[in-house]
Amino acid sequence: MADIDLNAYLARIGYDGPLTPTSETLRSLCWAHVRSVPFELLDGPDGITPAIDPEGVFEKVVRRHQGGACMEVNNLFATLLSRLGYDVTPLAARPWLPQERAYTESADHMVLLVRLDDADWLVDVAYSQLTAVEPIRIDGTVSHERGWDFQVLWEGAEFVASRRGASGRWTPIHRFTLEPRGEQHFDTIVDLYLNPARDSPIPRTLMCSRVTAEGKVLLVNDLFIEAVNGVEHSSRIETPEACRRAVDRVLVGHPQLAERAVRIWQRLIGDRLLTATPGAGTTAHNREEIRQ
Repeated sequence: MADIDLNAYLARIGYDGPLTPTSETLRSLCWAHVRSVPFELLDGPDGITPAIDPEGVFEKVVRRHQGGACMEVNNLFATLLSRLGYDVTPLAARPWLPQERAYTESADHMVLLVRLDDADWLVDVAYSQLTAVEPIRIDGTVSHERGWDFQVLWEGAEFVASRRGASGRWTPIHRFTLEPRGEQHFDTIVDLYLNPARDSPIPRTLMCSRVTAEGKVLLVNDLFIEAVNGVEHSSRIETPEACRRAVDRVLVGHPQLAERAVRIWQRLIGDRLLTATPGAGTTAHNREEIRQ
Protein backbone atom coordinates (compact mmCIF):
# COMPACT_ATOMS: atom_id res chain seq x y z
CA MET A 1 0.00 0.00 0.00
CA ALA A 2 1.26 3.47 -0.89
CA ASP A 3 3.21 5.31 1.79
CA ILE A 4 1.35 8.62 2.11
CA ASP A 5 0.75 10.93 5.06
CA LEU A 6 -2.91 10.30 5.81
CA ASN A 7 -3.28 13.30 8.11
CA ALA A 8 -1.74 15.66 5.53
CA TYR A 9 -4.08 14.27 2.86
CA LEU A 10 -7.16 14.77 5.02
CA ALA A 11 -6.01 18.29 5.87
CA ARG A 12 -5.56 19.06 2.15
CA ILE A 13 -9.20 18.19 1.46
CA GLY A 14 -10.41 19.86 4.65
CA TYR A 15 -11.89 16.70 6.15
CA ASP A 16 -12.05 16.23 9.91
CA GLY A 17 -15.06 13.93 10.22
CA PRO A 18 -15.43 10.26 11.11
CA LEU A 19 -13.11 7.77 9.40
CA THR A 20 -15.06 4.56 9.96
CA PRO A 21 -15.68 3.03 6.50
CA THR A 22 -19.41 3.63 6.13
CA SER A 23 -21.51 4.93 3.24
CA GLU A 24 -21.98 8.25 5.03
CA THR A 25 -18.23 8.68 5.55
CA LEU A 26 -17.66 7.83 1.88
CA ARG A 27 -20.15 10.52 0.76
CA SER A 28 -18.52 13.08 3.04
CA LEU A 29 -15.03 12.23 1.77
CA CYS A 30 -16.19 12.57 -1.84
CA TRP A 31 -17.67 16.01 -1.19
CA ALA A 32 -14.59 17.18 0.70
CA HIS A 33 -12.37 16.01 -2.13
CA VAL A 34 -14.18 17.66 -5.04
CA ARG A 35 -14.55 20.92 -3.13
CA SER A 36 -10.82 21.07 -2.49
CA VAL A 37 -9.04 19.46 -5.46
CA PRO A 38 -9.82 20.76 -8.96
CA PHE A 39 -9.67 18.72 -12.13
CA GLU A 40 -6.88 20.11 -14.30
CA LEU A 41 -4.81 19.06 -17.30
CA LEU A 42 -2.22 21.83 -17.15
CA ASP A 43 0.81 19.54 -17.23
CA GLY A 44 0.24 18.48 -20.84
CA PRO A 45 0.32 22.01 -22.34
CA ASP A 46 3.35 22.78 -20.17
CA GLY A 47 5.24 19.78 -21.57
CA ILE A 48 5.17 17.85 -18.29
CA THR A 49 4.39 14.15 -17.99
CA PRO A 50 2.72 13.71 -14.59
CA ALA A 51 3.35 10.77 -12.29
CA ILE A 52 0.20 8.74 -11.69
CA ASP A 53 1.43 6.53 -8.85
CA PRO A 54 -0.11 7.46 -5.46
CA GLU A 55 3.16 8.76 -4.00
CA GLY A 56 3.81 10.98 -7.01
CA VAL A 57 0.25 12.30 -7.05
CA PHE A 58 0.37 12.90 -3.29
CA GLU A 59 3.44 15.10 -3.81
CA LYS A 60 1.63 17.07 -6.53
CA VAL A 61 -1.84 17.37 -4.99
CA VAL A 62 -1.08 17.54 -1.28
CA ARG A 63 2.48 18.88 -0.96
CA ARG A 64 2.34 21.27 -3.94
CA HIS A 65 -1.37 22.08 -3.61
CA GLN A 66 -2.31 21.32 -7.20
CA GLY A 67 -5.09 19.32 -8.88
CA GLY A 68 -4.94 16.61 -11.49
CA ALA A 69 -6.69 14.39 -13.99
CA CYS A 70 -8.70 11.26 -13.29
CA MET A 71 -5.83 8.78 -13.37
CA GLU A 72 -3.95 10.94 -10.89
CA VAL A 73 -6.63 12.05 -8.45
CA ASN A 74 -8.91 9.00 -8.52
CA ASN A 75 -5.85 6.81 -8.04
CA LEU A 76 -4.80 8.84 -5.02
CA PHE A 77 -8.37 8.78 -3.66
CA ALA A 78 -8.42 4.99 -4.05
CA THR A 79 -5.33 4.84 -1.85
CA LEU A 80 -7.03 6.95 0.81
CA LEU A 81 -10.12 4.75 0.77
CA SER A 82 -8.03 1.58 0.99
CA ARG A 83 -6.10 2.98 3.95
CA LEU A 84 -9.42 3.65 5.68
CA GLY A 85 -10.61 0.09 5.15
CA TYR A 86 -12.78 0.33 2.03
CA ASP A 87 -12.83 -2.38 -0.62
CA VAL A 88 -11.93 -0.30 -3.69
CA THR A 89 -10.92 -1.28 -7.23
CA PRO A 90 -9.83 1.07 -10.06
CA LEU A 91 -11.73 0.55 -13.33
CA ALA A 92 -11.36 2.05 -16.80
CA ALA A 93 -14.26 3.77 -18.56
CA ARG A 94 -14.81 4.94 -22.14
CA PRO A 95 -16.25 8.49 -22.09
CA TRP A 96 -19.14 9.54 -24.32
CA LEU A 97 -18.25 12.09 -27.04
CA PRO A 98 -21.40 14.19 -27.63
CA GLN A 99 -20.26 15.75 -30.90
CA GLU A 100 -19.35 12.38 -32.38
CA ARG A 101 -22.22 10.55 -30.68
CA ALA A 102 -19.87 7.71 -29.84
CA TYR A 103 -17.69 6.45 -27.02
CA THR A 104 -13.92 6.74 -27.07
CA GLU A 105 -12.03 3.78 -28.45
CA SER A 106 -9.65 3.79 -25.49
CA ALA A 107 -10.80 3.22 -21.93
CA ASP A 108 -9.01 6.34 -20.78
CA HIS A 109 -11.02 7.51 -17.78
CA MET A 110 -10.34 6.02 -14.34
CA VAL A 111 -13.32 5.42 -12.08
CA LEU A 112 -13.52 3.51 -8.80
CA LEU A 113 -15.63 0.54 -7.75
CA VAL A 114 -16.32 0.50 -4.01
CA ARG A 115 -17.98 -2.56 -2.47
CA LEU A 116 -19.83 -1.48 0.66
CA ASP A 117 -22.95 -2.58 2.52
CA ASP A 118 -23.38 -5.60 0.22
CA ALA A 119 -23.61 -3.30 -2.82
CA ASP A 120 -21.35 -2.03 -5.60
CA TRP A 121 -20.89 1.73 -5.87
CA LEU A 122 -19.40 3.89 -8.62
CA VAL A 123 -17.12 6.61 -7.23
CA ASP A 124 -15.54 9.39 -9.29
CA VAL A 125 -13.93 12.51 -7.78
CA ALA A 126 -11.93 13.57 -10.86
CA TYR A 127 -13.70 14.10 -14.17
CA SER A 128 -13.87 17.18 -16.38
CA GLN A 129 -17.57 16.83 -17.18
CA LEU A 130 -20.52 16.88 -14.79
CA THR A 131 -20.81 13.62 -12.87
CA ALA A 132 -22.31 12.68 -9.52
CA VAL A 133 -20.24 13.67 -6.51
CA GLU A 134 -21.82 11.09 -4.26
CA PRO A 135 -21.39 7.35 -4.91
CA ILE A 136 -23.93 5.80 -7.30
CA ARG A 137 -25.23 2.27 -6.80
CA ILE A 138 -24.42 0.07 -9.80
CA ASP A 139 -27.88 -1.47 -9.92
CA GLY A 140 -30.04 1.01 -11.85
CA THR A 141 -31.01 3.09 -8.81
CA VAL A 142 -31.57 6.74 -9.73
CA SER A 143 -29.78 9.22 -7.50
CA HIS A 144 -30.65 12.93 -7.29
CA GLU A 145 -28.05 15.64 -6.82
CA ARG A 146 -27.94 19.40 -7.46
CA GLY A 147 -30.83 19.36 -9.95
CA TRP A 148 -29.52 16.31 -11.84
CA ASP A 149 -30.38 12.61 -11.90
CA PHE A 150 -27.68 9.95 -12.24
CA GLN A 151 -27.97 6.26 -12.99
CA VAL A 152 -25.81 3.25 -13.86
CA LEU A 153 -27.43 0.51 -15.96
CA TRP A 154 -26.21 -2.72 -17.49
CA GLU A 155 -26.34 -2.45 -21.29
CA GLY A 156 -25.10 -5.30 -23.44
CA ALA A 157 -21.68 -6.23 -22.11
CA GLU A 158 -20.93 -3.07 -20.12
CA PHE A 159 -22.32 -0.73 -17.50
CA VAL A 160 -23.36 2.74 -18.69
CA ALA A 161 -23.41 5.79 -16.43
CA SER A 162 -25.86 8.51 -17.50
CA ARG A 163 -27.24 11.82 -16.29
CA ARG A 164 -30.53 13.65 -16.77
CA GLY A 165 -31.07 17.37 -16.36
CA ALA A 166 -33.97 19.76 -16.78
CA SER A 167 -34.59 18.58 -20.36
CA GLY A 168 -35.68 15.18 -19.08
CA ARG A 169 -33.38 13.34 -21.49
CA TRP A 170 -30.81 10.79 -20.31
CA THR A 171 -27.32 11.50 -21.68
CA PRO A 172 -24.47 8.96 -21.47
CA ILE A 173 -21.40 9.89 -19.43
CA HIS A 174 -19.24 6.83 -19.96
CA ARG A 175 -19.35 3.03 -20.08
CA PHE A 176 -17.20 0.49 -18.25
CA THR A 177 -16.76 -3.10 -17.16
CA LEU A 178 -15.84 -4.41 -13.72
CA GLU A 179 -12.45 -5.61 -14.94
CA PRO A 180 -9.78 -4.14 -12.62
CA ARG A 181 -7.37 -1.77 -14.35
CA GLY A 182 -4.15 -0.78 -12.63
CA GLU A 183 -1.38 1.72 -13.21
CA GLN A 184 0.08 -0.26 -16.12
CA HIS A 185 -3.10 0.35 -18.15
CA PHE A 186 -3.13 4.05 -17.34
CA ASP A 187 0.61 4.41 -17.99
CA THR A 188 -0.30 3.40 -21.55
CA ILE A 189 -2.97 6.11 -21.65
CA VAL A 190 -0.48 8.72 -20.44
CA ASP A 191 1.88 7.74 -23.22
CA LEU A 192 -0.98 7.83 -25.74
CA TYR A 193 -1.84 11.42 -24.83
CA LEU A 194 1.45 12.98 -23.78
CA ASN A 195 4.17 11.28 -25.82
CA PRO A 196 5.46 14.01 -28.19
CA ALA A 197 5.66 11.45 -30.98
CA ARG A 198 1.86 11.02 -30.92
CA ASP A 199 -0.56 13.52 -32.41
CA SER A 200 -2.66 14.03 -29.29
CA PRO A 201 -4.77 17.16 -28.68
CA ILE A 202 -3.99 17.19 -24.96
CA PRO A 203 -0.73 19.21 -25.20
CA ARG A 204 -2.68 21.78 -27.24
CA THR A 205 -5.64 21.95 -24.86
CA LEU A 206 -6.30 24.03 -21.78
CA MET A 207 -8.75 22.19 -19.54
CA CYS A 208 -9.77 22.63 -15.92
CA SER A 209 -13.00 22.23 -13.97
CA ARG A 210 -14.41 22.40 -10.46
CA VAL A 211 -17.51 21.14 -8.72
CA THR A 212 -19.86 23.83 -7.38
CA ALA A 213 -22.84 23.67 -5.06
CA GLU A 214 -25.15 23.90 -8.11
CA GLY A 215 -23.22 21.76 -10.58
CA LYS A 216 -19.86 22.38 -12.25
CA VAL A 217 -17.76 24.98 -14.07
CA LEU A 218 -15.47 23.90 -16.91
CA LEU A 219 -12.99 25.74 -19.11
CA VAL A 220 -11.82 24.08 -22.35
CA ASN A 221 -9.62 26.40 -24.42
CA ASP A 222 -11.97 29.27 -25.35
CA LEU A 223 -15.17 27.58 -24.14
CA PHE A 224 -16.56 28.14 -20.65
CA ILE A 225 -19.37 25.81 -19.55
CA GLU A 226 -21.41 26.16 -16.39
CA ALA A 227 -23.81 23.44 -15.22
CA VAL A 228 -26.41 24.86 -12.83
CA ASN A 229 -29.42 23.03 -11.37
CA GLY A 230 -30.03 20.75 -14.32
CA VAL A 231 -29.11 23.20 -17.10
CA GLU A 232 -25.83 23.86 -18.94
CA HIS A 233 -24.81 27.32 -20.18
CA SER A 234 -21.79 28.02 -22.41
CA SER A 235 -19.94 31.11 -23.56
CA ARG A 236 -16.77 31.97 -25.48
CA ILE A 237 -13.66 33.34 -23.78
CA GLU A 238 -12.16 35.87 -26.19
CA THR A 239 -10.13 38.29 -24.07
CA PRO A 240 -7.46 37.96 -21.39
CA GLU A 241 -9.82 39.64 -18.94
CA ALA A 242 -12.56 37.09 -19.62
CA CYS A 243 -10.00 34.30 -19.29
CA ARG A 244 -8.90 35.62 -15.92
CA ARG A 245 -12.50 35.75 -14.67
CA ALA A 246 -13.20 32.21 -15.87
CA VAL A 247 -9.98 30.78 -14.46
CA ASP A 248 -10.54 32.47 -11.10
CA ARG A 249 -13.95 30.83 -10.89
CA VAL A 250 -12.64 27.39 -11.77
CA LEU A 251 -9.37 27.39 -9.82
CA VAL A 252 -10.48 29.31 -6.74
CA GLY A 253 -8.08 28.73 -3.86
CA HIS A 254 -5.27 27.70 -6.23
CA PRO A 255 -3.54 30.95 -7.33
CA GLN A 256 -0.47 29.20 -8.77
CA LEU A 257 -2.67 26.99 -10.94
CA ALA A 258 -4.70 30.02 -11.99
CA GLU A 259 -1.55 31.81 -13.16
CA ARG A 260 -0.48 28.74 -15.11
CA ALA A 261 -3.90 28.46 -16.75
CA VAL A 262 -3.89 32.11 -17.82
CA ARG A 263 -0.42 31.74 -19.34
CA ILE A 264 -1.49 28.60 -21.20
CA TRP A 265 -4.65 30.30 -22.50
CA GLN A 266 -2.59 33.22 -23.79
CA ARG A 267 -0.15 30.92 -25.52
CA LEU A 268 -2.74 28.57 -27.06
CA ILE A 269 -5.67 30.92 -27.62
CA GLY A 270 -4.91 34.58 -26.92
CA ASP A 271 -1.95 34.93 -29.26
CA ARG A 272 -3.98 33.45 -32.10
CA LEU A 273 -6.84 35.85 -31.48
CA LEU A 274 -4.43 38.78 -31.79
CA THR A 275 -3.45 37.72 -35.30
CA ALA A 276 -6.92 36.56 -36.39
CA THR A 277 -9.09 38.49 -38.81
CA PRO A 278 -11.99 40.52 -37.36
CA GLY A 279 -14.60 38.22 -35.91
CA ALA A 280 -12.29 35.22 -35.97
CA GLY A 281 -12.32 35.02 -32.19
CA THR A 282 -15.70 33.35 -32.34
CA THR A 283 -14.60 30.59 -34.67
CA ALA A 284 -13.49 27.16 -33.59
CA HIS A 285 -9.87 26.34 -32.94
CA ASN A 286 -8.45 23.37 -31.11
CA ARG A 287 -11.92 21.96 -30.63
CA GLU A 288 -10.94 18.30 -30.70
CA GLU A 289 -13.31 16.39 -28.49
CA ILE A 290 -11.51 15.93 -25.19
CA ARG A 291 -11.96 12.57 -23.62
CA GLN A 292 -11.51 13.16 -19.96
